[in-house]
Amino acid sequence: MYSLKITSMPETSFWFRIGVSGESNQMQPEVNGDPLTINEEGTQNPTYYNNISNGSDKAWKVSYTAGEYEYLTVNVDITEGATRRVWIEGKKTSTGGSGGPVVGPATDVEPGYYLVGNFFSPYNKGGEYNPGGDGATIDYKKHVYFKFEQQRDKSYSFSIPACLTAHAQILAVDEYDNKMVYGPGEVFNLHGAKDNTSAWPSTNGTVGTICGTTGAKTLLGSATMEEGNNYWNLVTRNDGVIDDDGMYTFSFRLDKDGNPSDWQVKHDANTRVTYFIDNKEGATAQPLYDTRTGGQGNFSDKMEAPLYFDGSNSYWAIDYIVNDVSSTGTLAQAKTATPDIHATKSVNNNSGTHDKLFFLGNGGVDYNSTSEYRDKVWANQKPFTLHLQGIKRIHYNPNKGNNDLSMQDGSYGLSGSIEIINGNADDAESLIKTMSMIGDAVEGTYDAATGNWQYTSTAGDMKYDDNEHCFSLTISTVDAKYAKSHFRFVANRDADQNWGETDNNITNNKGFARPTYDNAADADNHSCMPDDANDVQFRKTAREDEEGFGSTTPNKKDILWNRPAGIWTIRFYPELDKDGKDISRYTISETKVIKMPFTYCVGKFIRTYSNNVAMAPVDDNVKVYEAYRYKKPENAGDPLSERMGTVYLRQLKYIPANMGVVLVGEVPEGSFSDGDKLDFSLREAPAEMPLEGDNYTAVWTKADEYAGQEWNNYLKPTVTAIDNLGNADTDADGKILHRFFGLANFHSTNYYKQNGTGDDYIGFFRLTQNGRSDANKAYLSIPANTVVDGGVGAKFGYIDFNGQFLGNETDLNNQSLAKMAIVFDDEDNGGSTTSITEVKPNSTDGNASFYTLQGVKVSRPVKGVYIHNGKKFIK
Repeated sequence: MYSLKITSMPETSFWFRIGVSGESNQMQPEVNGDPLTINEEGTQNPTYYNNISNGSDKAWKVSYTAGEYEYLTVNVDITEGATRRVWIEGKKTSTGGSGGPVVGPATDVEPGYYLVGNFFSPYNKGGEYNPGGDGATIDYKKHVYFKFEQQRDKSYSFSIPACLTAHAQILAVDEYDNKMVYGPGEVFNLHGAKDNTSAWPSTNGTVGTICGTTGAKTLLGSATMEEGNNYWNLVTRNDGVIDDDGMYTFSFRLDKDGNPSDWQVKHDANTRVTYFIDNKEGATAQPLYDTRTGGQGNFSDKMEAPLYFDGSNSYWAIDYIVNDVSSTGTLAQAKTATPDIHATKSVNNNSGTHDKLFFLGNGGVDYNSTSEYRDKVWANQKPFTLHLQGIKRIHYNPNKGNNDLSMQDGSYGLSGSIEIINGNADDAESLIKTMSMIGDAVEGTYDAATGNWQYTSTAGDMKYDDNEHCFSLTISTVDAKYAKSHFRFVANRDADQNWGETDNNITNNKGFARPTYDNAADADNHSCMPDDANDVQFRKTAREDEEGFGSTTPNKKDILWNRPAGIWTIRFYPELDKDGKDISRYTISETKVIKMPFTYCVGKFIRTYSNNVAMAPVDDNVKVYEAYRYKKPENAGDPLSERMGTVYLRQLKYIPANMGVVLVGEVPEGSFSDGDKLDFSLREAPAEMPLEGDNYTAVWTKADEYAGQEWNNYLKPTVTAIDNLGNADTDADGKILHRFFGLANFHSTNYYKQNGTGDDYIGFFRLTQNGRSDANKAYLSIPANTVVDGGVGAKFGYIDFNGQFLGNETDLNNQSLAKMAIVFDDEDNGGSTTSITEVKPNSTDGNASFYTLQGVKVSRPVKGVYIHNGKKFIK
């Protein structure tokens, strides 16, 4: 193998072929201008070119964005007896901004089924413009955008243009990030009539095991991410012979063990599909369909879809349709990427199709600006945005672009238009800034004493899911009362913007959420499972102001929570039809895995947590701790502002139900700043996890070492948010029983913000008199004396002074800032202390601890500078 590193390159592209010593001809591609995919430097299985011929009249083309790469390396393998190969690797100098990659590597893919393939043209620029193109084979780390949707018959389906030339497989990802690829058990050809007796499948025909195609095999799965001889081989149907255009719909069913098994591919000459895709990480493509009749003539060009905007996200159109190949300039551009492009005969309007997909944007321009091309999109441009929040229905027309844009270099003849479709004033076209579930089915969103729903509560806030194109919330239920509880979806925490059961359901007395969700005999009502969603209706009147409110119990427009105890993910799909009418729906799915956000804080991703269901980390990248004991400051002679208390944390094997814990997530490679959020996965704890009533000593990871010791945990769970926690509780005489502290870093306190002095560290900080603890969090509660709670403070520590503050409201008795460091029992040979400030151990203690200059306690100093007995110590 030979390699040539190129550090001085032309601005955007270069051409080359390879000379071999001792041979008269040179190595060259079969087709002049064949592009070479640039692989990331160090790729284990790079995309290579092996259709090599000999001669001196053709060359490969390598394209990139100006300044995108620090250098490129051309590699050639001419091992005797092996197939000759050529490939390119590059080291990037920068990554894209607003047009950066849509999804990360396959390890970050959300659970589900995806149609994967080398669908995207290598002429997509990549870099800051779009996520780039594909190579000669499937890359399972790129372009995982085409997510199958479950149908009412429990099959899964997804549609792609029938004009594509590509390899395709099904990627399955489970909740634990295990992956399998499935194919038809052979190289199964899907093609037009060119170079074949006829098209396969026939026009509007179907092939596969579901429809009984002779010789078709059930899906074959593999845990190895490679094609092998197990993929669908697509060759464009717009081949100049059959030219019936349309789309393929890939479908499959699961067998009794839950694995993809039977499949089919159906051709539809009367429907074509394009897509919109968000530039958020994890986003999937949102299909837009266009129709015609009779398999001939123009399509309607009425492609529409509801898109969600959060004020910062943007979208590309994904397209392949060239409006006018009769235009010399447009045709020349298009032929650069697809040499055989021509006017599609069945469409008969001078439009043609590429055999690969392109990303189209408007240069990153705000749609509401005065830019000339604000409503136009063309290939290799940054995505478009509305700079607003909420759901908007967007119309896309691939045949209403701009001819000048279609003829620009890098457009490859592609240009379309985007347009906001105004909805009806009475429907849910209003901007959705937040979406919540509110009602007695959702803890923290109702007052149990009065029965009133609390619309301003954040406990039921949902998060927009770019992967599923919906708002989602995961909750856990353990009490039987939930089976009789109700809720509504509420926008912007406004009671006057809500979704409940539809008027049609109430009139017909059917179409509701089933009282028993898995009762299949109740065909008149909905299970609310993904294959049987429940429709809801938007209303601009608060339920309490609706006519007849209170005359029935419950209110007929409220939605029944029809699930037993468990962990459930609710997905709400706000959607408008082509007339702007609200057609929203929701589903409820049982889940074993939830993702929780951790906050980056002084070198760690950390948070408190609690749940009413026992949970455990999915991977070993999360550690669980309880607060075993508190040690008062030893420096009794120092001012309170210079004292340091210590909280000793013990690691646990899992998270018991209704227990407060501290979670620490492993910091991945990359650069992070304080306040950054990163999701880590938790799952329902396996049944074999140890549990001994209220004695959890078996849950310690060092249970053997701690044998004979009593259990204690000063962390209190708040599975449901406590808005009026305060910073202490008192007895009937007003005497303080416990003092409350929250987990944070010193630089997040108002004390630091007001004073600006002291190094940062993680610790527990005294809450203010208005302190609160959010849902699924925990707070530290330390006894105020040795008597409360049966004398637990005498054994595990108490705090009899007012401590430190997180907020800007002062304790009237003492405005001190006593420090409270954290010690983890699994680090540094029995205990690693978090960074602290103003360390001042007792100077008379000859055995006082050593600390780094950053305030980190160490058990045995090595070479370096330390603080010991309040002075610098050099070892």
